[in-house]
Amino acid sequence: MLGYLQAILGREDVVLFVVAHLFLAVGLVGFYALQKGSYGLLGQAGFYVVLAAVAARVLGAVVFLAGSSALQWISFPGALVMLVGFVLYGIATLRARVLPRWYGLALIGSALPFVLPVSLPLAIYGITTLYGLILLVLGYVLWLRWGTATDRSSRVL
Repeated sequence: MLGYLQAILGREDVVLFVVAHLFLAVGLVGFYALQKGSYGLLGQAGFYVVLAAVAARVLGAVVFLAGSSALQWISFPGALVMLVGFVLYGIATLRARVLPRWYGLALIGSALPFVLPVSLPLAIYGITTLYGLILLVLGYVLWLRWGTATDRSSRVL
């Protein structure tokens, strides 16, 4: 990966943006699998809206890396669509009661960078970073729970 980053001098941030969004999509698929039977149409809509927005933002960044700015405009609308999708997904998560309540509230609350008086680039990158941190913390909490559940079940046998 480092060699690839050196080959595209000055665009390392775009590569990291793409990698972060791909990890975001993978994490969302995992959380979708945990809740898919519990959150209904609202959760499915939120999930697919977020995935479409992530795909659009990744596509725009990849086209930029290829040397074209034809899809550069897609980042802002993609961020707004991603915001709407995460709010829907957060509401559905609260209603499903499968994942911790704070996770749903964090997804809904992550809309704050867009309603606070901050600069637009800070809001766009801030929200992406915030989503990543939320998913990272939730993944860690679920991993700890899974390890505890595994320890308990192995003692029973």
